[in-house]
Amino acid sequence: MRREELYREIGQIDEALIEAAEHSGVRSRGRSWRGRFSKKWIALVACLIVYSSTATALLATEYTKNKAAEPYIRYLTAEDLELAPRAQYETDKFLQALSSGNDEHVYIAVNRLVESFNDPQARELALEKLQPFLTDDSPRIAESAAFATDVLSKSYRSPYLHKMADGSILFALFNNYSDYGTQNVLWRIKDDVLEPYFSFAAPSMYIKELLPSPDRKLLAVVTRSNKSEYVQIMNVEEGMNSPELVESARMKFGAQQKLELWVRADHENYSYVDQLAWKDNDTLAFEASLSYRDTEIIENVAVTYRFRDKVMDIQQMK
Repeated sequence: MRREELYREIGQIDEALIEAAEHSGVRSRGRSWRGRFSKKWIALVACLIVYSSTATALLATEYTKNKAAEPYIRYLTAEDLELAPRAQYETDKFLQALSSGNDEHVYIAVNRLVESFNDPQARELALEKLQPFLTDDSPRIAESAAFATDVLSKSYRSPYLHKMADGSILFALFNNYSDYGTQNVLWRIKDDVLEPYFSFAAPSMYIKELLPSPDRKLLAVVTRSNKSEYVQIMNVEEGMNSPELVESARMKFGAQQKLELWVRADHENYSYVDQLAWKDNDTLAFEASLSYRDTEIIENVAVTYRFRDKVMDIQQMK
């Protein structure tokens, strides 16, 4: 910026003074220079000092205002950190994978094509492309194709689909893909719309078992990692879940027996569940092997839990 422009940016300085300042310079050496400096340049410098002080004060005020208006952040999800919405489901990508010749890619694509449920055109195309895989040489691919076809055709005959009292249907994809269980996501169809309903927090990695109550208002879910198992009861209609029951039983029984209880930072419990069953519409029963001091002590117990009353009973098994 030229000097005369800077002077005029400041404002509140007489035009004659600006012009005088522009034509004044260090080329003059006599008393006349000192006189001009003392009367005009000092006035200009004084104005500059006043402007600088005022500008600094305004900047400080604006900074303080911005600091006071900083956004409140409680938690950042992985999606937040990406600064963009998650990628939309792309039917074409999975349809192309069906002709890849790679069994793993085909298996993944067959399962993921269920996600085309909400798009009528994509759903019909997926059903058409899945037909050859119903008789695939790979039992896993054939079974997955049969399940996907059952969902997309809205037949709903598969034993992997759990029809609840509120009219919703709950299920998982990639059924029994691992020796440990199924994909760790519960899907729901409600009012003819498919949505991912619930994903279980770490360390759960697989869904091992889904068991509706006799009146189909509650759903018991067994999840597991490579080291531990967990149980939770879900009321899908009311959107309420029980506490995680295996760790609750481990802590309660440990306190009753005065057993030293270690709580691991990774939340692994090294405990296992068997014989899951509903005693009535509200009471879930199961047997559990509860570990203490990692696996130094193993206690076998029978557990019952009443969902509405939030009451747990634990009996030691001989």
